[in-house]
Amino acid sequence: MKKNLAILFSLLFSIACLAQKDKIYKSFEEAFRNPAQVYRIKITYKQLDSIPPDIYKLVNLEKLDLSNNNLKTLPSELAKLPNLKELTLFRNKIISLPENFGEFQKLEKCILSNNKLKQLPASIGQLKTLVELSIKDNLLTSLPAEFCDMINLKQLFLSYNDIKTLPENFGNLVNLEHLYIGDNDLVTLPFSLSKLVNMKYFYLGRNELSSFPSAICNMTKLKELDVSYCGSMGFLPDCLKNIILLDVLIIDNGQYLPFQKSRFHNPALQVIEK
Repeated sequence: MKKNLAILFSLLFSIACLAQKDKIYKSFEEAFRNPAQVYRIKITYKQLDSIPPDIYKLVNLEKLDLSNNNLKTLPSELAKLPNLKELTLFRNKIISLPENFGEFQKLEKCILSNNKLKQLPASIGQLKTLVELSIKDNLLTSLPAEFCDMINLKQLFLSYNDIKTLPENFGNLVNLEHLYIGDNDLVTLPFSLSKLVNMKYFYLGRNELSSFPSAICNMTKLKELDVSYCGSMGFLPDCLKNIILLDVLIIDNGQYLPFQKSRFHNPALQVIEK
């Protein structure tokens, strides 16, 4: 009997813990009443203009969503959250990140798109657990070399910035599968991109390249490729026919295939001309 009661108590306790983990707090005031029990916070469309510096007290916080507010800066204490896995700061007015931004220990997903960032701190390269990063639609013109130390990145969104060059060691991001870097000011790409052999979705359209990046020929796992409006490329390279898994190829009316579409391995390939 006692054994059954113990099992029942354990089961009820587990259910209560799961319910607590699923609870979404909608204000910092509510969260700070029981800081150790807070796992998720979502405060959006509240014209929030600051994050309380004692946020570090939320030691079990795993997901923080402060999208669509008026944040301009972030406190350095934010990076001291030991269990934070997802940080979403979409559509604020953030102009800079704290220098210690790379101190997150478990961060896996970070959304910083639609802000006013002009540069990133070198410490961002310390985010070794990061898998998905979106910094699209900001004011970036370059990336620090340390950026390429985030070796576990699989999804990277950099579109709609003013990036003119990528770090020479960009190819160190060998686990990248999704790279969206269209609508920038890129003139060339570093040769190290040839090491990105796990790439599946590469969106490069609307840049200023003078020739087709030969590194793409090494991306034999590509499923979707966008090279439209990247400059005067003319005929695309013959190596494209060796990309067996290619499903979608997006080009413009100034780019031409040097062979018949039937020479692609995938008969269902879509060649989309914009």
